[in-house]
Amino acid sequence: MRVIKARASALILTLLVLAPGFSAHAADVQTITHGREVDLEEHLVPGKYVLFDFYADWCGPCRALEPQLRDLAGRHVDELAIRKVDIINWDSAVSRQYRVSSIPYMILYGPDGVRVVAGDAHSVMRRLQSALGSRKIFSTPGDRSSSLVPLLAIAAIFAVVVGLVARKRRTPTTVTAQTNSTPIFPPVDTAADPGDPAIWFVLLQGSLDGPFTRQQLGELVHRGTIERSSTARRRGDASWTSIDDVLD
Repeated sequence: MRVIKARASALILTLLVLAPGFSAHAADVQTITHGREVDLEEHLVPGKYVLFDFYADWCGPCRALEPQLRDLAGRHVDELAIRKVDIINWDSAVSRQYRVSSIPYMILYGPDGVRVVAGDAHSVMRRLQSALGSRKIFSTPGDRSSSLVPLLAIAAIFAVVVGLVARKRRTPTTVTAQTNSTPIFPPVDTAADPGDPAIWFVLLQGSLDGPFTRQQLGELVHRGTIERSSTARRRGDASWTSIDDVLD
């Protein structure tokens, strides 16, 4: 009996020593919705950074990031909470609510409840690293968390591909329907208009259309094809703005 107890004690001590990242507290990770609309601010945690992770079960990079995010939350229990938002598909209520066009997509709030940044996983996680100071998220090659870097790179590429595929699968927008399969504008000659490159995309009926120059957007508004209140996004940006702001 003493031998069994001694071996059991030794096994427990060994597990405690070998378990990397062992924490006495569970990681603060919760899924707050499956496709339904949700108010993110109702799920903020005072005194903590809160990372909202928009994902779907069919998203490979999202699944690959899952253990890394849980590990991160486990190592920063007192500073970080992760709230997962399952979009299910592009037509779900929560996808439309937050205009999600690619995943993984993340929104970060600070301990004071103020929104810090939103966008692709790589840029948001970099900002979180900066917010946590010396507590590294992207580690040296010898660290077990170093695999997060290639995962985020893959996630960024996957997000672009998924967004393009989703755009093709959606119903043609009002703009393309009015042209009978003929482009609403000829290919943009950016060299002829270097001060106004074609970098604007417009959200119409849940799908992106573009790219357009500011001049072209003005013509679309003049024709009545789009409203000044329509939503637009600059290529490479995660944030959205109105056509009215673009044209001002």
